[in-house]
Amino acid sequence: MLGRFRDGALADRLRPGVVLPVVLGVALVMIVIAGALLGARAAAVGRAAVGDTGPVLVGAELPEDGSAGAPGVVLSSTAAIHPESAAVRDVLQRWTDARNAGDFAAYRATLVPDARVDPATFADIARTQRVGSVVVQRIDPVAGGELVVPLGYVTTQDPTVAPPDVRVPRLCWQISAVVETSGGQPRLLDPRPGSQLRSPC
Repeated sequence: MLGRFRDGALADRLRPGVVLPVVLGVALVMIVIAGALLGARAAAVGRAAVGDTGPVLVGAELPEDGSAGAPGVVLSSTAAIHPESAAVRDVLQRWTDARNAGDFAAYRATLVPDARVDPATFADIARTQRVGSVVVQRIDPVAGGELVVPLGYVTTQDPTVAPPDVRVPRLCWQISAVVETSGGQPRLLDPRPGSQLRSPC
């Protein structure tokens, strides 16, 4: 009788209504694990092929401690020979310092008067964000008394205030800043579409 009971219990466990969900569950777990492993492998292969883009964007080696690095603005040898290099460095240093200090008035003073900037958004980002490793790569004059200034820098922040597509604690940036000089005091214009690149680093 015990044998019949065991056989019956085994038969119950092996019924399609019981076995099929278990098999599907195991298969789903295996697919998820395989996908994660393949994704990690693809990322590793990609990085090996193109290298770490962080130092390329910034134009400098990245701090090994995971920080943004020193807040001082550095001019490349190419940028340093431009006659407006000191003025450009000054406005970018004040821009960096204001962001790190969360000083909206000082930040606003580095921008052209009609720049669009929201005080609440600035305060929320500045609460945790730090800017460092700022490297001015070139200073290119264009029409209208403007200078296009390609530069790289690093930010660290709470991932919740990072850009929505890259919610990470550290980002490397390369932007083409535009500095207006016609008013006598260099100021930064609003970023233009497509003028910013960023990458987790």
